[in-house]
Amino acid sequence: MAAQHTMPSPVRTVRVLLLLAALLTLMAALDGGLRIGGSEGFGVAFAFALPAVAGLAAAWAIEKRPSRKLWIAVIVLEVLYLFWQFGRISDGDPFGLLGLVFPIAILVLVSRSSARDYFYRAR
Repeated sequence: MAAQHTMPSPVRTVRVLLLLAALLTLMAALDGGLRIGGSEGFGVAFAFALPAVAGLAAAWAIEKRPSRKLWIAVIVLEVLYLFWQFGRISDGDPFGLLGLVFPIAILVLVSRSSARDYFYRAR
C-alpha cells in the first residue's frame, strides 16, 4: 500500500532523474543494438536495457510502494551505473564523465534525511 505522507522534493527529483536515466539508457541500448545488428546486436541492446527497466520499475515503485528494500535497490542500481560510467571513462569515452552526473545526483538526493524518512516510514 502507498505511503500516507507526501513525497518530499528530493524523492520527487529522484523519480524524475531515474526516468531520465532510464530513457537515456534505452536510447543507448537501441543505438548499440542497431549499430551491431543481428543477434549480437539484440544481445547488446538487451544487456543495456536491463538497468533501464530496473530504473523504470524503481521510479514507479517509489510512489506506489516505498520501502527500505526499495531504498537499498535504488542505491545498488546507482552504484552499478557508477561502475558502468567508470568503465566508459577508462575506455576513453569523454561522455563517461557526463554519465556520472545522474548516479551521483540520485545517490546524494536519496541519502538526504527527508528521503530516507520517506522510505523508512513507509508501510
